Amino acid sequence: MAQGTGAMTGRYRPAAVIGIACVGAAVATTGIQGITPAIPAIQEQFALSTAQVGLITSGYLLPSIFSAFLAGMLADRIGLRPVFAASLLVFGLPVPVLFLWQSFEALMAVRFVQGAAFGAVMALSVSIIGGVAPTGAAAARGQSRRIITMTVAEAVFPIAGGLLLVLGWLAPFAVQIVAIPAAVAAWVLLPPLRRASGGTAKARTRDVFDAPSIVGVQVLGALRFIFKFSVLTYYPLVAADAGLSGIAIGFVMGASGLIAAVTAAFTERLARRWSSAKQIGGSLGVAALSVAVMAVAVDPMLAVVAIVLFGLQDGVYGVAHNVLVTELSPPGARSAYVGVTGTVRNVGKFIAPLSFGAVTLVLTVSQAFLVLVGVGAVSLLVARSVDDTLSRIPAEPDA
Repeated sequence: MAQGTGAMTGRYRPAAVIGIACVGAAVATTGIQGITPAIPAIQEQFALSTAQVGLITSGYLLPSIFSAFLAGMLADRIGLRPVFAASLLVFGLPVPVLFLWQSFEALMAVRFVQGAAFGAVMALSVSIIGGVAPTGAAAARGQSRRIITMTVAEAVFPIAGGLLLVLGWLAPFAVQIVAIPAAVAAWVLLPPLRRASGGTAKARTRDVFDAPSIVGVQVLGALRFIFKFSVLTYYPLVAADAGLSGIAIGFVMGASGLIAAVTAAFTERLARRWSSAKQIGGSLGVAALSVAVMAVAVDPMLAVVAIVLFGLQDGVYGVAHNVLVTELSPPGARSAYVGVTGTVRNVGKFIAPLSFGAVTLVLTVSQAFLVLVGVGAVSLLVARSVDDTLSRIPAEPDA
């Protein structure tokens, strides 16, 4: 298959290709969602300050800033199958190190290696689906399946992690070993894809940065993860202070992920009424409301309401932004555009817990959530600007 055409040959079928891309992305979520319920226990185990807690997430996300783009370049050269399968393998193999060397240094080293693999898997999974369903309704359905699969994983893995905490702070990390069989499945199910060549690298790069609303699209991509990874890292602390146990935190965060999966499934219907940029604007408004409730969560019920609200918007935001990227990417440089978007998203993931942690040096965690509320309000202007640009571009027919 020449990637980008969607043609399939032999035993390789679009459904299987999309399926393994979705599974790979879901497995990669164990690096954050799977260990989130363990964050209070890790903090206690190593006597970490509130600001140091952010290193658990940011140390994982730092290499993903670079690996997303580099993995895309390598996949262009040797094919998606070997790079995607190898990335999953690298994600799963370091886990036993933690059980042999139980220290904060070992934890951070393993997180760094896994983070590099995470960045590659997440970016390549979008490219794999784009090769099968590049535009139109097919693209929306393919990308929504990825988001739905990931959000279901985000529902299941926190619950599993919370239950495994009864065995100790290390136990939730064992779930990440599922990346090894996923790597084998990827090698079996993915065809040896090669990207169709066209134009020089310099020309494709120029097309990417000349694309309409390139800055606004990237800002909206980063904002989703600035909210999400701040919440994933610091909501457990707020919830624990409000009276929820580690197991309860795992369950409510899992429920939030399940809600996100349901709303992602309805995004195709929302698209009939709202543009992708309008859906993002609405999601940002609900996200701001959610973190506002987190800021005042003084009892378990408010803590639960806050994370449920967050789940309501996250599924819609994820699908809508992937579709927005497809709509505004230059046809001859779509993969390069996706690579840039992946890098920017990973920057958002990386700076979120660090920035939030830095704010907690001068404000309380609750006050830091109120700062996020202000960020959400201002970002609505960005969504409106991008929507204005989108309205001036003729819609492509469904694939």
